[in-house]
Amino acid sequence: MSYLKLIRIPNLIIVAITQFLIQYLVLVPSFQAANKVPALDLFHFSLLVFSTVLIAAGGYVINDIIDYEIDAINKPERLIINRKISMRAAHIYYWLLVALGFFISLYLAIYIDNLPLLSLYPMAVGLLFCYSKYFKQRVLIGNVVVSIFCAFVAGIVWFAERNTYATLWETTPEIASYLQFILGFYLLFAFLSTMFREIVKDMEDIEGDRLYQCRTLPIVYGFRSSKIIAAGFGLLLLFFLFFTAWRIFDYELYWGLAFLVVAIAIPLISALFLLNKASTAPDFKQLSTLTKVIMLSGLLLLFLIA
Repeated sequence: MSYLKLIRIPNLIIVAITQFLIQYLVLVPSFQAANKVPALDLFHFSLLVFSTVLIAAGGYVINDIIDYEIDAINKPERLIINRKISMRAAHIYYWLLVALGFFISLYLAIYIDNLPLLSLYPMAVGLLFCYSKYFKQRVLIGNVVVSIFCAFVAGIVWFAERNTYATLWETTPEIASYLQFILGFYLLFAFLSTMFREIVKDMEDIEGDRLYQCRTLPIVYGFRSSKIIAAGFGLLLLFFLFFTAWRIFDYELYWGLAFLVVAIAIPLISALFLLNKASTAPDFKQLSTLTKVIMLSGLLLLFLIA
């Protein structure tokens, strides 16, 4: 059970659900409408999802290994390494996850004759390692890396099916255009919402980060500047939602429009007000939870506009 807690099973389930939704609610129906066959059948797509889950799981393990001393201060109640799992066992666990994911990616790249797909695996693993080891302790760089990875979860599905998607522009450009709208929406939404949440988390974890000389945004520039920058990303996301709402209205997807306003835009506006008032760790924890709800609602919106 401790090994499962170490890899954040609920978060991995969200990663898997996200990719299955994009493939089977967005891409496959569009391909079928245009008489196209996806590059990956259910079995091989499941392998792609599993490899992505292994990347994320490895990222969580190496992050906990490197951040052991900081987490002992910030989150002592959640500490697993050196309490339930030895440091050596955690390292072995990490390399097993990475190796298994690499071999799955190698097989998939050969199967669909898409070798560039293989290059994404070591890039993602290396980026998450560098995030935990170096970037996490630097102003904004770590936040950007995590946000890119969250967008990558959806983007890798698009990339794996890029050849089939490209043929849509030749035969059914209206379907290709709508796919571009949906996938582009989710990638940008994932990036902006994650940036907002990551800065909030930095403010929540400031005490432990300061003790270990991390140079996160609130430590270097203070709470006031951090709030302004976080609010900037929140406002960018809000303006993006207004644009998306206009496009959804143009497509006459009224239930999707209502859900966007009630479940995403209004909570985001509430989060911006809470950000202005937040001053303690519990305040930022509450705000971080609200941003999780906003991010999950963005995923659920795919149900209504796909």
